[in-house]
Amino acid sequence: MDSLSELAAGADRLIDPQRLWSTIMEIARIGAIPGGGSCRLSLSDEDRQARDLFASWCREAGCDVRVDPYGNMFAVRAGKGAGQPSILIGSHLDTQPHGGRFDGVLGVLAGLEIVRTLNDRGIVTERPVVVVNWTNEEGVRFKPGLTGSAGFAGYLDPAAVTGSDGEDFFAELRRTGYAGTAREGFDVLAYYELHIEQGPVLERADAAVGVVEGIQGVRWYKVSLAGRDAHAGTTPMDSRKDSFMAAAAIALDLRATALKHDPDLRFTVGKVTVEPNSVNTVPGHAELLIDLRHGDDRVLDRFEDIIAAAVKRGAAREGVDCAFTRTMTVPPVTFDPAMQERLVEAALQVGVVPERLPSGAMHDASNMARIAPTAMVFVQSRDGISHNPAEWSSPAHVATACEVLARAVLSHACES
Repeated sequence: MDSLSELAAGADRLIDPQRLWSTIMEIARIGAIPGGGSCRLSLSDEDRQARDLFASWCREAGCDVRVDPYGNMFAVRAGKGAGQPSILIGSHLDTQPHGGRFDGVLGVLAGLEIVRTLNDRGIVTERPVVVVNWTNEEGVRFKPGLTGSAGFAGYLDPAAVTGSDGEDFFAELRRTGYAGTAREGFDVLAYYELHIEQGPVLERADAAVGVVEGIQGVRWYKVSLAGRDAHAGTTPMDSRKDSFMAAAAIALDLRATALKHDPDLRFTVGKVTVEPNSVNTVPGHAELLIDLRHGDDRVLDRFEDIIAAAVKRGAAREGVDCAFTRTMTVPPVTFDPAMQERLVEAALQVGVVPERLPSGAMHDASNMARIAPTAMVFVQSRDGISHNPAEWSSPAHVATACEVLARAVLSHACES
């Protein structure tokens, strides 16, 4: 058995890149769709097939596979000491309807590759290493998303889980054979997640991997504008109370302000509705739904005040009434600094300098960070595309990211 110091100093990879890539491509054939992507909606028959295959691989690797009441799968590789808390590695196997081959899947199968690597080298870690497949991360068939990790962390009301296709979440767990029992047998010391970036930052920086500093907070807002329906042909332009023109002015004003305010701010008007939605009627009512994201609550607070002021200005200019309400709040998450440094050190060992960046998307790691030290690694995404069959991370970048993760996990799991 190689010592940890010898492994850290070695130039060769610990993992088997070809085995990892072949495993990813094999899972991708389940629910394959045109264009090279995959469709495995949570707890569908395709998701069940992927779960079954993953479970069989884990058992072949000597893991004890357990399932909790939310269908989360835990492949436990025992450590030396009885009762030691575990190092968890995971992500999800479910996809979007037009999903790619890497989103979520990479993080789960990288964990499996790390277990296989430990087996290959005959390494028995001090602490258990547990590979996790979280249920319904994507939130397509069932709301809310991140269901499994929220349930595991104790932040989910089971009665609040609803099915978009009329199916019951817990009934589908039973139907697919993944309704498990209460979690037992391991406590969590730390959680690692490897994921594709889903953005262009790493590609622009020519960086194979990134160490994620945290997940941006998310706030949603509703702007309601009430003007007056009027005939498009007979109402003079300067006599209208046009709710849509107020909405357009507000959106353009805020976009310009956001671009100057903070480079990490993300401001999006994701949905616009007008009533009566008739081509020859001045719309009397308009509604904007806004998505705002940043990693610092103080920045979000300041920009929320800016939005409120812009709404009042735009409404006054068009002579319409307005209402502005926050409809959802997800606080920012900061990942564990010591685990971030562990990942940076691992990256330097394999000869790459990682980029530091935040995540603008939600991940299961955001729930896990509420109960245990947590860290994430991003791998470069070609053109920043995800949730799309064109989603792609190169074999070389995938191997590098998994190698970084493997070294960080190994050092953490071998500490006495």
